[in-house]
Amino acid sequence: MFERVTILGAGVAGVAAAWAAAQRGAALRLFDGGLGASCLAGGAVDDRPWDEVARSAEVLQSLPRASSLPEAVRIFADDLGLWRLPPEGALLPRLATSAGRTRLARGHDRALLDLATLPARARIALPTVSRPEWDADHLARALSADAYAESRALRFVAGEAKLLKHVGEDRIPPAELAMRHDDPDRRGYLVERLREMLARTGHVDAILLGPWLGCLDGQAEAIGEALGLPVGEILGEIGGAAGLRFEAARAALLDPLGIGIEPYQARRIGKAGEELYVELESGERVVSDRLVIAVGGVAAGGIVYDPPEQHATRGLPESGRVPWRLSIAGRLGFQARGRRLDVVGSIHGPALDGEAWPTDADPGLLECVGLATDGFAAIPGGELHGARIYAAGDVVADRPRTVLQAVFAGIHAGAAAGGEPGALSA
Repeated sequence: MFERVTILGAGVAGVAAAWAAAQRGAALRLFDGGLGASCLAGGAVDDRPWDEVARSAEVLQSLPRASSLPEAVRIFADDLGLWRLPPEGALLPRLATSAGRTRLARGHDRALLDLATLPARARIALPTVSRPEWDADHLARALSADAYAESRALRFVAGEAKLLKHVGEDRIPPAELAMRHDDPDRRGYLVERLREMLARTGHVDAILLGPWLGCLDGQAEAIGEALGLPVGEILGEIGGAAGLRFEAARAALLDPLGIGIEPYQARRIGKAGEELYVELESGERVVSDRLVIAVGGVAAGGIVYDPPEQHATRGLPESGRVPWRLSIAGRLGFQARGRRLDVVGSIHGPALDGEAWPTDADPGLLECVGLATDGFAAIPGGELHGARIYAAGDVVADRPRTVLQAVFAGIHAGAAAGGEPGALSA
């Protein structure tokens, strides 16, 4: 008999869980209540926090190289078809940021330009475009002064180009401009304008643009092939084209599996007898055998900071309690920094000015707090005791908030929910 599996959240963790559960024959329903971190990301794909990797490489005075990835993660990434993930031992990608600095990544959206693949002393052109998020002259100077660029003698130069075609394109959101380049005619216009820029700037080894190269995968490669040199984007801002590319790749992955995303927010998790159910905002009760929670952490709203004093009036709060709760009602255990939070509480919440922000190797409380798990099984209490509930992604306590960690957790949670726990290599 097929397991009835409900998955809450359709970011990378939820999609990976759905992918893994579907391969095990589960009867799936996938719900997504709104935009989360995956749909707002800028295009970098990390396994560990990139700044930790950079510090380790600096201390060891070695070139940072790609670590191995679990086979299931690689298979999922291949099926998704969105990211470039260098093989084990290859140099880690180096991405340009809008702050005029470069940063390491384990992988990246294929539309981004990987500076590590360019030769030493490469000359990279940035077209001048009248856009609020883009200042080619200042960005070129800042990137040329970056320590990584100086170590490889990379030179960034601004080149005059008329990439905007219609009135008002200097003010529309970057994602909308990117969508316009999905049209073949508009993409051809972009190629011609870049050719004109190359004729004026002379020899360059690559072109670096803002996050405008289409919302469908493969546009950057097509433009690069037409021009005969690498073309790619800078690391995008929140809510740009990279998130739309993820949504398109997500649909292309799930549709052949017969999995649709139902746009409903879950309000409550409960049990009726031995049956587990999820109550939706529509009032529908979805009964299932197993549940995967992948609703994101504090940043995405999956975990809510709700200290007792927030509800106090003139006096002290009526009682002490844990200052964190899941965005969905239901008794599940919380944890941060290896300490269970569902058994302790106080009248006041934590001193966020001292605990919330990262210091040295401590990522900060807001990056640690989440659901307590045994492996990837959540720890339910109260009326949910004994329910088969799994958690994945940023909602899980004390795991790095990175894309590949979310994929890894999602695959394991989905495999367990689908009836085949322990089937994947760590």
